[in-house]
Amino acid sequence: MTKTPWGKADELRSRRLPPGPGQPRKEASANQRERLLAATVSVVAEKGYEPMRVADLVAVSGVSRSAFYKHFENKQDCFLATLDAITTLAVPTLFERARAASGDWSERLAAMLETLFTLVAAQPAAARVVWVEGYAAGPEAVRHIEQFDVQVEDFVLELTSESPEHAGLPRDVVRAVCGGLRKMVNTRIREGREKELFALIPDLVTWALSYHTPRDRLRRPRKPPTGLIDPPPAPVDARERILAAVTDIVAEGGYPTMKITEIARRAAVSLTTFYDDFDGKQDAFVAAIERGLQRTYEAPVPAFQAAGDWPHAVAWALHAFFAVFSFDPGLGHLGGVGAYEGGRPAMESRDESIMAYYGFLDGGLEIAPGTPAIVPEAIGASIYALMTHQVRHRGAHRLYEIAPTAAFMALAPYIGSDEAIAVANERPQVPPRESSPTA
Repeated sequence: MTKTPWGKADELRSRRLPPGPGQPRKEASANQRERLLAATVSVVAEKGYEPMRVADLVAVSGVSRSAFYKHFENKQDCFLATLDAITTLAVPTLFERARAASGDWSERLAAMLETLFTLVAAQPAAARVVWVEGYAAGPEAVRHIEQFDVQVEDFVLELTSESPEHAGLPRDVVRAVCGGLRKMVNTRIREGREKELFALIPDLVTWALSYHTPRDRLRRPRKPPTGLIDPPPAPVDARERILAAVTDIVAEGGYPTMKITEIARRAAVSLTTFYDDFDGKQDAFVAAIERGLQRTYEAPVPAFQAAGDWPHAVAWALHAFFAVFSFDPGLGHLGGVGAYEGGRPAMESRDESIMAYYGFLDGGLEIAPGTPAIVPEAIGASIYALMTHQVRHRGAHRLYEIAPTAAFMALAPYIGSDEAIAVANERPQVPPRESSPTA
C-alpha cells in the first residue's frame, strides 16, 4: 500500500471518474494524469526505474494504454513529469518554512533541513523517485533533478550571505555541501533508514557551518605534477581485460547500453571465458567498480605517507586520488556517474568502498577532538558530489581540477578554512620512489 503525493496506490483505480458526456474533459484528463503520476511513484518504489514498464503503470493506475499515450510519449516521459511534479510540490514548503523560522540565518538553515527530512519521512516512495531512482534514469532525468538542486544551492547562498563568516562562499563549496547532504539522504532512503536523518540535523548544521569563506580563491590545476602517481599497468589476463572493457563501455554509453557480447569482443575473450568469471553483466559491472575503487585507494597512499603532517597528507592524497583519472578517465565516469546506473548492488559496493577512505581523516580528530562523528561521512559525500558534478558537466578527464576544492572540503572542519585553503592550494610534492637495484 504505497503512499504517494496523489493518494494511496491501491486506491487509484477506484478514483476513476465515471465516463459520460457530462464529465468535463479537462477534469477527466487531470484525473488520469494524477493517477499515472501516482502509479509511477508506486511502481518505481517497488521495482526501480529500469524494470518499470508502461503495462505496470496502466495496471496500477487504471488508466487505459491508449489514454496513457495521450499524456506521455513513453515511460521516461512519464517519469520525468513525475520528477517535476514532486519537486514542484516540495519547493514552496521547503523554502517558505525555512524563511518563516524564528532566529538567525543558521536556524533557518536547520529549519530547511528539518522540513526536507519531514517531507522525506512523509513520502518515502516519492523521495526514492527523486533521490535514488532519478539518478538511474539517464542524463535527462539527472538534468531535471539538478534544476531542483540549483534552487536549493541558491537558497543556501541566500542564507549564508547574512553571515560575515560565510558571505561570498564559492559556489563549488556550497554545491559540495548540498551535494553531500543529498548523498547522505540518498544512502538512507535506499537502505530504509530515512528516520535517522532527524537526529543528525544538529551535527549536519555544525558541519555545514564549518566552511567559512576562504581568504583566497581555490585553484583549479589542469594536470597533476609529473610523477605524483605511477601510470596504471596495462591489463594482461582475461579478467582484467573484461573489467577494462566494462569501464570503457560504461564511459561511452552508460550501463544500460552495455552488452555481454560487446564486452567479450573488446576484451578479446569468448563468452565461455566471460561466464567463467562473472554471472552476468551486473556482476561484471560491480567487479569493475570494485577494481576502480581499489586502484584509486592505493594511489594516494604513497603521497599520504610522504607528507610531514596530517593536513598535507590529506591534501596530497586527494591530489593523487584525482590524478588517477588523468590516466584513466573511464574510472572517473564509472565511479562518479556509472554506479548510479547499475542498481542497488553497484551503489552498495561503491558506498562500502568509499568508507575505506575515512581512515585518512582519523588524524583530524587529534586536532579537533570535538568534531561530530558524522563528519567523515559528510566529507566523503561532499567530495563524491563534487566528483559527479565535474564528470557530468566537464568530463572525467578534467577531474584533477577539483583536487584543491576536495582538499579544502576535507580539511576545513578540522583545521579551519584559512589554514585549509593554504594547504589545499599548495602544489603537492611527488612522493619518493624506491630506487631500482643496480647490477
